[in-house]
Amino acid sequence: MKKKAEHVVISPKEFGGYELYSHDKLDRVFNGVTGEHGLLTGGIGKDAPLEQILAEYDKLGGLIKKDGLKLATGSFYDFRNKKAREIPSLEKAHESNSKGLQINTENVGAVPKKGRESKHVEEE
Repeated sequence: MKKKAEHVVISPKEFGGYELYSHDKLDRVFNGVTGEHGLLTGGIGKDAPLEQILAEYDKLGGLIKKDGLKLATGSFYDFRNKKAREIPSLEKAHESNSKGLQINTENVGAVPKKGRESKHVEEE
């Protein structure tokens, strides 16, 4: 007989007024990951500046909340330029739709087919 799965509530870690929910990702920020020959590589240590900790945690996609509001991924790390943001963009994350998958759509009109342009015949 299968046991019913229990809902596990993870208590967040507090850092400079921010709540960080993924303890595993926070551990990877501090200690790094297991690399070649079983050695840890890439950690920044617990003594790193708060901005650097938040940027590395954000880079890993960890959940960050401020005053109970979820912040958008990329608030502290600029994925386009591949570096920490000098000034964090503290925008609230978009809420996903009720079905769980967030889909952004944009209606831009008829999309032309590939190849030659169609001929328009004007009636007089």
